[in-house]
Formats: sequence, structure tokens, C-alpha cells
Amino acid sequence: MDYLQTILFNFPYHPTGIFFQGKTPGHGRYSWICMIPALPLLLFIFMPYHLSAQTPDENREFMENPPLFAEDDLLELTIEADFKKLVETKDDETPGYDSAKLILKGTNSGNGIFAIKVRARGFSRRLSLCDFPPLLLDFKKHDVKGTLFDGQNKLKLVTYCRNMERYQEYVFHEYLIYKVFNILTDTSFRVRLTNITYLDRGKEKSMAENYGFFIEDIDKLAERLGGEESDRLLSIHDLCDHTSLDRFTIFQYMISNVDWNIGQPMMHNVKLITIGSGQPIPIPYDFDFCGMINTSYAAAPPNLPIQSVRQRLFRGYCRQPGEYEKTIQGFLDHREEIYRLYNDFPYLNESVKKSAIKFYDQFYELITDPKKIKREFYDACPASHKHLHEM
Repeated sequence: MDYLQTILFNFPYHPTGIFFQGKTPGHGRYSWICMIPALPLLLFIFMPYHLSAQTPDENREFMENPPLFAEDDLLELTIEADFKKLVETKDDETPGYDSAKLILKGTNSGNGIFAIKVRARGFSRRLSLCDFPPLLLDFKKHDVKGTLFDGQNKLKLVTYCRNMERYQEYVFHEYLIYKVFNILTDTSFRVRLTNITYLDRGKEKSMAENYGFFIEDIDKLAERLGGEESDRLLSIHDLCDHTSLDRFTIFQYMISNVDWNIGQPMMHNVKLITIGSGQPIPIPYDFDFCGMINTSYAAAPPNLPIQSVRQRLFRGYCRQPGEYEKTIQGFLDHREEIYRLYNDFPYLNESVKKSAIKFYDQFYELITDPKKIKREFYDACPASHKHLHEM
């Protein structure tokens, strides 16, 4: 800082500039004067110090553990918006944003109230299946600085589909499925459980109060992993990184989910990220059609060889004998942690938890039996892989 003090205190200062005196050959000791505009110069001087306010390690820590997803405790919040208008326009092909207010409960200062924009999102749930759509919240970056939402911009919010108890259970199950994949790998969407009061603008009485959860934004996820989102449409999904792809496909088998597609003709319920020059890494989302949840509106696709979403179907590619066992070991290593996740979850009753664990038991029984592994994973991948491209 000594050189800063020299500049700021040893040179004459003028409101519009800083004067520097210098020596020109043949003209005496201080024979020329120049003036540099003060504000740009001071910004130039102080910029390195401002940018280094956070060290690279601190920046990395913030990206890896943003406040919203650093903890798992339940958030209590209220969203005030024109929900009547939002629900009435949920069938529009491209619903627009509307102004709203989010109030984070349990805060003692004004930074618990946020002016946001909100719109409906989600195609099938928004257009046909649900009374109330999932939401996309748009925060102002300068409003969230230093708050729980610091670093967030656009956030998906999974909401209630219908105001009924079993639909609330669907939300809990989907939240837990995201957490299961978090246990298996960091290349997964983080989530945060919330209890949301929905207040229709201009009315004193709330229209609903239900649980939901925030989902990490894909750009933030990619940034956290040191990569970027890829919009490349693959010809076949085996062009993905094999380690990540095999984990992905076995996980989808574990939860009995066929409602996804990576390769042509379209991406469905999958995001791809690339890290450096590596192959794309598939990251799953949107699990409400899986057999683990078994929603009332989920049905087996007629073009696949299953009769029910509870019937597991492996949609991975063929591998050399022993390859899938390497991936399976990761699932075995985390079995107790996954079961503990369900047993410790306070918002599902014991019978629902037991049913969920029983469904996982069937999966774990299979992956500990070499004959069943061969039948389900190796023998079930015909050379044509026709079933991989029919979603």
C-alpha cells in the first residue's frame, strides 16, 4: 500500500484529475505537468485490491457451496403473486413473467423480502396434468447479495400439482430421488426443501400451503464442476462419458424410470455438461413418471416392453463382462446412506418409507446376484438397441 499513499498524498489533487510533475531533459527538474482524470485512475489503482477481496479458494468454496444449497434444513417462505392470472395462462405455449414477491420467513431484516418475477414452466404438468404448475423464479442479482439466495438468478421451483395429500407425497419422493443421486455423485442437481405459502395478490387469505423444493440452475451446476452446459444433440447416448453414463442408466433402472432420452431425435429430462475436453456427462432431472414414485398419471410408454412404470427396464448400452459391476459397486457402497436418508426423513409416514425401501431392496437384491446382473444388464442390450431410440 506504500505506493498508493505516495500517489494519493504526494501528488497535487484536483477534483477533475491528479497532476503529475516530471523531468524533461534540458528543461529543469520539474518542467512539465500533466493531468490524468482522477476517477478512472483511482479505479485502475484500486481495481486489483477490489478483485482480490475474495481469494480464488474463497470463490471456489462459494461456487461449490452456495448458501441456498449449503444446508438441508427446511425453508419457510411465502410467494405473493397474481396466481389467478398465472393459472389461467398456464396453458399458453410460452407463458410470460409476472411480478411477484418472495418473503423468506425467520429473518429479522429486510433482506428476507425479494421483488422477483415468476412464470409457469414444465410442459406436461403445466398443460394437462396439474391444477397448479411448477414455477420459474427470476431474482435480481443485486437484491440477493449477502442473502440466502446470493449467487442465484433463475431458480426452478417444484410445486404442488394438486392440493391433495398423495400429491404432496409425490413431491417428497421426487425430492428424495434427487438426494439419492447427490449421494451417488456430485454431478447432480442439488435441491432444497421448502414449505411454501401461496398468497394471491390483493387477498388476505392464502390460496394454498404446500411443500416444494428448489432445483439448482444448470449453469450454476456446471460452474460448480468447472465445466459448461452442452447443447450438443448426440446421435446416440453412448457418446457420453461412459463412467457417468453407466451410473446414469443404472440409477434410472434403480428408480424404474424410462422417461428420458439423451440422443436423437431430442433431449428429454437430461442435461449435458462438458468439463474441459472430456465427453459429455448426462445429468438427470424430472422423475415424477418413475416407478419409485408411481404417480397416478404415470403410464408405461406403449412402445416399450413394459406394462407398468413399476416394471424396471434397463436402457443402457452393452458393455464387456465386468464393466457394469464396477459401477454397481458404487451403489452398493452407498446403500446404507440411501436407506438412512429415507428413514431419517421426517415428512413421510413409516409405512410410506417402508414401501420405498422395499422397492430399493428389489434393486439391491438383483445387483448382488451375478446371474440377474447378466440377465438384466448384459443380455438385455440387443445389438440394435432399438428401445434406446423410441422415447
